Amino acid sequence: MDERDHYGYGYAPVGERFYDLKSGRRQGRVNMIAGYRDQEMIAPFTIEGSCNRSVFEVWLETYLTSVRDKD
Repeated sequence: MDERDHYGYGYAPVGERFYDLKSGRRQGRVNMIAGYRDQEMIAPFTIEGSCNRSVFEVWLETYLTSVRDKD
């Protein structure tokens, strides 16, 4: 069985019908946390899934403080 469904919208030239298939699987969520100082991004951190308080605290304690200590 094909896991794809018909895609309900898209772009096609005027007068032509749009046909395409989309994946039935949901894509994983990717979040990014970073600091911004002196017009530069510092301590970038990406997470697959949701970013909750514990993830943010880990980033804050390990990544951001290590960048701050270098200065």
